[in-house]
Amino acid sequence: MPPDKKIEASISGDHAPARPKAADKILDVARDLFYREGIRAIGVDEIVKRAGVTKPSLYRSFPSKDELAASYLRKYDLEFWERFDEAVDAHPGDPRAQIVAFLTRVGKRTQKPDYRGCGMTNAAVEYPDHSHPARIVSETNKQELRRRLRAMAAAMGAADA
Repeated sequence: MPPDKKIEASISGDHAPARPKAADKILDVARDLFYREGIRAIGVDEIVKRAGVTKPSLYRSFPSKDELAASYLRKYDLEFWERFDEAVDAHPGDPRAQIVAFLTRVGKRTQKPDYRGCGMTNAAVEYPDHSHPARIVSETNKQELRRRLRAMAAAMGAADA
């Protein structure tokens, strides 16, 4: 299995070999830097320096910076849906309360001093090319969010959901 597929499988929860420790460090550092500074603002030199690894280690796990960005966003996506599902699961059968709970959580996140916006939206702004791997992950997340919110709105009786 190619390294990028191993990482993707690991992030998606598929039963694949565990990612090497260097890949975990790289992804954690990249996630922090990409979110705080922007994906395009951070170079691989800064990532490997902060992760304490070499460039070959980075490129063994992530064939390109674009794939590293997409892996960061896939991990962000999993965490996003965990938070969304926690809010929804707290109010079974009550779509109004589900939406309120989700938006309340979003509102609380926006009040944190380290909040830099939605990582998915930030990535979409940085990568206007719809075929870019990071943009694809971002757009898929937003499409799924719209689908789920429309389903909740329809369950509440909205005619144009």
